[in-house]
Amino acid sequence: MNSTSQTFTGSEASLRKAKRWENSIIENGFYREHFFQQIVKEMSILSDEPLSILEVGSGPGHLAERVMKSIKVEKYALFDLSESMNYIASQRLKNYQDVLEVNIGSFLNSKDYDNFTNVDVVVCMQTIHEAGDKKLAADIYECISKTLKPGGCFLVCDFIYDETNMNNSTMYMTASEQKEMLLSSGFKSPALVSLDNGLTLYKAYN
Repeated sequence: MNSTSQTFTGSEASLRKAKRWENSIIENGFYREHFFQQIVKEMSILSDEPLSILEVGSGPGHLAERVMKSIKVEKYALFDLSESMNYIASQRLKNYQDVLEVNIGSFLNSKDYDNFTNVDVVVCMQTIHEAGDKKLAADIYECISKTLKPGGCFLVCDFIYDETNMNNSTMYMTASEQKEMLLSSGFKSPALVSLDNGLTLYKAYN
């Protein structure tokens, strides 16, 4: 569902919870400056023309803000299940309303991708593991592929499985599993852009 209104209609309790979560990811080190820089770099070399970008699991809009400050954007579509997160993001991104599109939906529901077509870049930042089962990534990637134009770029950053911290092998993929999942979902030339502090950034093409 596309929302052009920035009026919040949810509960104040849900909004406070979202703001606490936003603060906690920054305090706990999940605000990944390194990967923001890498994502912006990869987008900047794709084209000299303004890009159409879809961010799946856009949260409070930190990455979107960095991208729109750094490169030319034709349209930036936020896509998140949480109305509270979308509202926080829309407030953060008030200066970019001319290119901003706010969408509420589930990244697990194929029909919720129907509004997105012919996109230059899709980016996911710490989103895929939220499905709870790494096998569901295949369905998510298939939906993402359909939103991209031929030759469009997919940038996906997520945690990798390790025995100490992210030790749920059902939820988290290894770096090699992430690559194989992209290949098996039909993406071309998956390349590991960066591996840092238990996170990978992969780039692949439609």
